[in-house]
Amino acid sequence: MKFSEYRYERPDVKHIEQRYKELLNAFNAAQSADEQNRIIEAINKLRSEVETQVEIVGIRHSIDTNDQFYKAEQDYMDEILPIIQEYKTDYYRALVNSAFREQLEKQWGSQLFRLAELSLKTFSPEIIEDLQQENKLSTEYSQLIASAKIPFEGEERTLAQLTPFELSTDRGVRRAAGEARYQFMAEHEEQLDRIYDELVKVRTKMAKKLGYSNFIELGYARMSRTDYNAEMVQNFRTQVLEHIVPAATKLK
Repeated sequence: MKFSEYRYERPDVKHIEQRYKELLNAFNAAQSADEQNRIIEAINKLRSEVETQVEIVGIRHSIDTNDQFYKAEQDYMDEILPIIQEYKTDYYRALVNSAFREQLEKQWGSQLFRLAELSLKTFSPEIIEDLQQENKLSTEYSQLIASAKIPFEGEERTLAQLTPFELSTDRGVRRAAGEARYQFMAEHEEQLDRIYDELVKVRTKMAKKLGYSNFIELGYARMSRTDYNAEMVQNFRTQVLEHIVPAATKLK
């Protein structure tokens, strides 16, 4: 099946809420690990159905940001995804507190539970409006970047289409392509700066509401970093500076 043939159907957030509540009530009332396993499979199916529609919208909107139908659908997704995240968080909470956790971990693996515990630290109903604002800003940025139509070597190019020229073996071509890219950025400097500023502020606000000192800690949790943290990355950067940079400089 071609991607263009995939059927899109707008997710009904009320129906999704009802299904999550039904499944979670059944999960919490379950009398065995086998019963909970069956409900987990049903929840995974529900999540897959929703996320498939989300991906279809995201891809089709990115292909043509001027398509008014998928622009409206992307706006809709920006609004409902933080709401649905609350239901997913309720599921993760039930999962990690399951009376049959030991048996479930044997079935699904311990990483699922580490991810669930981490996810619980990234959400509270208190930040739903902030998440909606973050989504809108991210979509606005994507639309701005996708809007680029840069004349280069006789054709209009997107920023992505400039990349091969920026990697050319011809130094002059590389320079011209780089200048074309950053000319576009300069022309939209005010809009880019505003989006960046608003994203920093809304993400910092969310982090504070969730009890973090800044967005860095929340950002690592949102990226599902279960095996390393910001301090370890800082140590790696220090090692690069102290060992790799001098070696690279000497080679050059």
